[in-house]
Parts: sequence; C-alpha cells; structure tokens
Amino acid sequence: MNRQLELINTFLEEGRDEFTFADAQLALGVSTPATANALRQLAEKGLVDRLTRGHYAIRPLGSLGTSAATDDLNAAVGAAFEGRSHRISYRSALSELGLLSHPVRTIYVACTHQVRFTTISRRPLHSVIEQPATIHLGADAVGSSWRSSLERALFESALRMDLTGSVELLAEALAAGSRDIDPTRITQLARVFGGRGQAAARRLASLAHALDLPLALEPTVTARQPMICLDPRDDRDAWTDTRYRVIWNTTVDELRAVVGN
Repeated sequence: MNRQLELINTFLEEGRDEFTFADAQLALGVSTPATANALRQLAEKGLVDRLTRGHYAIRPLGSLGTSAATDDLNAAVGAAFEGRSHRISYRSALSELGLLSHPVRTIYVACTHQVRFTTISRRPLHSVIEQPATIHLGADAVGSSWRSSLERALFESALRMDLTGSVELLAEALAAGSRDIDPTRITQLARVFGGRGQAAARRLASLAHALDLPLALEPTVTARQPMICLDPRDDRDAWTDTRYRVIWNTTVDELRAVVGN
C-alpha cells in the first residue's frame, strides 16, 4: 500500500489530480495486471475514483468515498473526454450554473464524435452528437473541460426539449438566471441555428413574457409564421401566446405555481 500511496503523492507533487492507466503503470514500473490491481485497491480505499476506462482522479482530502463528478464535474468530464471536442450541456450545464433546485444525476455532454463509455465516475452519461462548428459556440472553458454559458444552456434547452426534461424545468432555470442573461447572445445563437434556433428564442421569450421575467428578448415574429409548441412532445393546447405564436401545453397559472413566480 505504501507504494500505491507514493504513486498518488507523485502525481500530486506534479500538480496533477487526474491520471491515466498508462501514467500509473509508467510511474509504478510494474506489469499491466499489477497496475490494475494497485488501482483497484486504491479505488476500494476511496483514494482514487475511476472516471472512465483508463482514466482516474485522485480524491481530494475531506471527500473520500464520494464521486469525483460530485465534487468537480468539469475535471471528471475533462478527463473522460480528453482529446475530444466536447461541452457540458443541457441539464448538466443548467445544474452547474446553479439554475436548478434539484441535482441532476445524469451527465449531459455534447461531443463531435460518438464515445463508447456510458458512465463517468459512476454516473450515467448521455452524450449528444453535435457539429464541430457549434460545439464550442457560446461555451466557456472551465478547467480541462468546456461548459455551455448561461445563454447557451438556456437556448439549447429550449432548442431540445427532449433533453431538457420538461417545460417546468426550463422555466425554473430561466427564472433563476433571467437577470443575468444577455439577450443579444441568445439572438446571435438563434441566427446560427436558423429556423430551429428562432423557435427556441420564441419559446424563451414566451416564457419570460408570460412569467414577467426581466428578459428583454424580442425575436421577430410575423403573422405568417406557423405556430410552434412550447414542448414539441406535448400537443395539448392549454393556452396560446399570440404574441410569439407559441402553443402552451400548460396554463400560465399552473407554470407559475411550479416555478414560484
């Protein structure tokens, strides 16, 4: 065990809290099975956390026994997607930005290529394929990873309601972040994504206007534009916002009751 602890100490002295299987084998100077056994024992002791196949994180003091993704999702995702263009997105980004009242267990990551692993640090992974041209659009570098900005996280959630989960969750996030949003950034994103992007901007504007949120987002809407659903998965017609031509699947009062606005 002393040699395994020396391994951790070596990485920490180098300023590293993440490492690969190959890094550990080189540092230990032992066979592949012996390295695997050493890392397994470290994981069982709660000293390291296996992020994905071949990638590990050293547990910070005071957090032994917890998941690395719980403490630092950016580091966990950065290690798992090392060398791949990616972005922590959708519900995970909303949660990391402090816009949701309940934690999100599944990790949502947009990536330019399909990955084979389905978990990160023992949490389920939902990867979404995205084009290289937009993968970092409206994203911020956070440590070794990338994450959707406030505007990108809300915009993409309105764009892909199937990944957001519910209108209630989107409304909660919008209400929590509305005072800090730069509406021009959402307008710019909408232009890049074309018709689908304009629909997303209309959903956000409709929610903000109906809930009296301080968001000066005014997408161009004409009488010739077709009506869109607030949640495309739900065709109920509880109320129609004629200003932004959005069909709601819930009433404004019902949504206010849920988001506390």
